[in-house]
Amino acid sequence: MLFEVLSGIEKAIVGRAHVHGILEVLEASRRPMYDCLDRHFQSPIVAKAVTLKILNLCLAKYHFLERSATLLSRPFGLNIDPANACNLACPGCVHSHTVKERQLFIWNKNMLPENRLAAFLARYGPYAIHVVFCNYGEPLINAETPRYIRVAKSFLMQAMISTSMSIGRFDAEAYVESGLDYMLVSIDGATQPVYETFRKNGNLDLVFRNVRKLVEAKRKLGKRTPVIAWRFLAFRHNVHEVPLAIRTARDLGVDQFLTHTPYDVSWDDPAIQPGAIEPVNVHFNQQTEACVLENWNPFPGSLEAGAIEREFEMPWPDRPVGSPDGGVPQSGSTCHWLYKSITLDAGGRIFPCCAPPRPDIDLHFADLDGAAGEPYNTDKYRLARQFFGDPEGYRRERESGVLSRDPHCVNCEWKKDGTNTDGRQVRQYLKAAGGGLFNPGSADILASW
Repeated sequence: MLFEVLSGIEKAIVGRAHVHGILEVLEASRRPMYDCLDRHFQSPIVAKAVTLKILNLCLAKYHFLERSATLLSRPFGLNIDPANACNLACPGCVHSHTVKERQLFIWNKNMLPENRLAAFLARYGPYAIHVVFCNYGEPLINAETPRYIRVAKSFLMQAMISTSMSIGRFDAEAYVESGLDYMLVSIDGATQPVYETFRKNGNLDLVFRNVRKLVEAKRKLGKRTPVIAWRFLAFRHNVHEVPLAIRTARDLGVDQFLTHTPYDVSWDDPAIQPGAIEPVNVHFNQQTEACVLENWNPFPGSLEAGAIEREFEMPWPDRPVGSPDGGVPQSGSTCHWLYKSITLDAGGRIFPCCAPPRPDIDLHFADLDGAAGEPYNTDKYRLARQFFGDPEGYRRERESGVLSRDPHCVNCEWKKDGTNTDGRQVRQYLKAAGGGLFNPGSADILASW
């Protein structure tokens, strides 16, 4: 039955129905989908949450295929920076010594306050399927981060974090009990001299001590999450330590070790260059996926029922403010981030993605606090989407003086081939939420676009 409902929505989407027709189809599908999910989950609030998220995915897919500039869908991927500060000074980052000396970026050392997080999640949490608690800051600096993770999990989304782990105050048990699914620990070396070449101010012994505390907290509390992954950015100066790092990772008890190709930071430090190495991905724990899937709803009695029910009960045709454009469908590429994700920093700024900032680009697309309209549809967002879907229309609006400078996306170094976020996160969420409920056809409808 679920596949039949989704097939009806898909028919309207691929048939290029007008957006108002799509909204009518979503409204007609809401109750049948909810009834199907309620029978499966045996929980009205879980069924409402998943129904809302699925219907939003369908609307986002419609806007993506239409190359719409203004969206009625909400982002289903959230990036939240709990802290704008960082105790390290890695080259290429907004916190590097070079950046601070030249005053290249304005990056005040804010801590994300609870009311700002609450406002952000009230707006986007009911629709989101995953959240990443990091961007340019060190999330462990904010002592409230474990509590913020638990709040996000109450909206029934998956949560991960990325950290250097080089910090003195670390409450391992709080992170285990937060419901966190996945922790990515960036350790770019197996000895202090090599490690600190890039991780300026980092203390490798402290990192290892914190990792051991986290592994022990999981054992003590009988938890299999968060899955702990050691990420090794491969540079020329550290690739020789990959074998030693793998052995150390195994001894520490982490679940996974993987190498990544880093961004080019030679503009900041010419001595640091990416290293040539075949990708490495070692799973010490073969059950990492199962651990994440079973952690989908760790707090079933504490879901954010009020916000979920409020958004679920709102009729889909009543949601738009004005009439969104239909876009100009074309076969050319566009940026998936503009249709799927949104990023909030601790100071309340909204960014379109996690692209590395540069002094010559404009990543600041909106402000959450005091926003007059929808932060996801500001002029910068709208024109960035229009740049891909309707270049001529973008040029005319740009010349009319709507903006004083191009949004970041116009000059993005990823725009040719690096902006497809694929559907793996959606498929994992569906697998965690429904098990066998979502057959391959249903998963393809929701994830393949």
